[in-house]
Amino acid sequence: MTLPEFLNPTAAQVAELRQMFKEKLEKDAAKVPVGGFHEHDMRWVFEGDGWLTKFLENNDLNMKDSLKQLWETMEWRKASGINEIREDNIRMEYIHDGLMYPRGRDVDGKTVFIFKSKLYVRGTRNLDDLKKCFLYWIERIIREANDDLVTIVFDLTDAGLSNVDMDYTKYIINTFKNYYPCSLNYILIYDLPWILNATFQIIKKLLPAKAVDRLRNISNKNIREYIDDDNMPRSWGGKDDYVFEFIPELRRSMELPLMQNGMQNGILSKKVHFANLSPPESPMLEKANSSFPESSEGEMLRIKPQNTITFSKTGNELVGTVEITNVDTKDVSYKVKTTAPDKFRVRPSTGFLPPSASVTINVMLQHGQQIHTINREKFLVMCIGLTDENATSPQELTELWKNISAKDASVELHRLKCALPVNFDESGLESMFGSTVGKMSATGTDQYGAMGGGMYDRSGGMMNMSGEKLSILQQTITHLRDTTYRLEMQVKRNHRFQWITCVLFILLAIAIVYILKIEIKSNASEMCSSSERHH
Repeated sequence: MTLPEFLNPTAAQVAELRQMFKEKLEKDAAKVPVGGFHEHDMRWVFEGDGWLTKFLENNDLNMKDSLKQLWETMEWRKASGINEIREDNIRMEYIHDGLMYPRGRDVDGKTVFIFKSKLYVRGTRNLDDLKKCFLYWIERIIREANDDLVTIVFDLTDAGLSNVDMDYTKYIINTFKNYYPCSLNYILIYDLPWILNATFQIIKKLLPAKAVDRLRNISNKNIREYIDDDNMPRSWGGKDDYVFEFIPELRRSMELPLMQNGMQNGILSKKVHFANLSPPESPMLEKANSSFPESSEGEMLRIKPQNTITFSKTGNELVGTVEITNVDTKDVSYKVKTTAPDKFRVRPSTGFLPPSASVTINVMLQHGQQIHTINREKFLVMCIGLTDENATSPQELTELWKNISAKDASVELHRLKCALPVNFDESGLESMFGSTVGKMSATGTDQYGAMGGGMYDRSGGMMNMSGEKLSILQQTITHLRDTTYRLEMQVKRNHRFQWITCVLFILLAIAIVYILKIEIKSNASEMCSSSERHH
């Protein structure tokens, strides 16, 4: 089947879009994220035509719409830290699972990206980490295929309702739709079970018209129209007996020119600092959107681990560590905040670092807190450069941070998530950690523990009576939230069971009618034969 033709942009139209983007950079400089857009993305705009061509094709040469999508894509890539996603800051156990991976080519010579649905069970993996693994593979495929098209195959062999996560599926589709225009050759749904047919229809409605034209529901009967035998896995009836094994990417470091503040050869330098404004709302930005980047590589601090604090058992304690290093040429002061100040003990929570100095921050879960909710919490590491006039004593640093807001343009911000290691053993900790503590937004506590306009940090394990009351209230509300969630899940399971029961009842009724029909015909035939013999 012939795919729909795209309108081919001319060189003049590509140049016009590039000029419009440059003018918007100058006009809306205050709306550009702190530090400017990433150098890699700026190069794609100003030093090549391929990327801009895709935006023009996707929007049927409409300049206004193309510029809007290009700008939102640049903001999303910056806010999500797309160019910093690497093997050392993603959940590699998810990668080694073989849930998704590129393998072979389709009949048009495009890379095939396989998603094996039966290996995914809804609710068993961290969705944010799964999204990041998906982005890792897509960016890697683009680099290795020189930004060529990709064919994505959803292999639904032996998959059931528990293997389909609509939130994750919507994320994949919307990411391609909004931020990777004209990047898909085909979307192939292989071996779709009848029970998931409604899901297929939902996915179809999510896609834009051009993508729907590239969507195919395939099976062993027609798969060879898209993938030949040599590139087809044996499980699909092909000749490829490949078993997934992860091979690290041989990624060359980007040799980018160092540019001074302002424009150089028409390109805006990343060192230009604008007002600290969050990018506008976009369909694929996380709901916990903020003005600090996902990346842990900043101009003043280097953070290890880069994105996630993994807590481990040390005796009867659950402890995570964060190492921060001053990579600037001047002294910096840092401060650590958390979404759950009553839940953790952070030492040291504030301090200063001379150039090249490092400090290890210990984060300990307080006794009496619930272990399995730890992945809900986040930490914020803030830092600011110190001038010669700034003092470095603990008291003076405390006073300094009292007068500084996280929204201040001079503050560098880094966000860290919390996680437990895979196959975590809770034995020996039940008596120490057990009660439930959750986040409180209704009480006036902001996302990182600032209460009533002041800091509410956990730096030494001290807690006053108001903190104890807040903890009890938090426990009650979190318990109610968890109970409500369990009831909702039970209702959903009951609904599914009712539908399955109805379907089985209908099938059973059909079978009974069919058997009775055969039996009646058989009896009638015997009666006729008996009557003939009698006569």
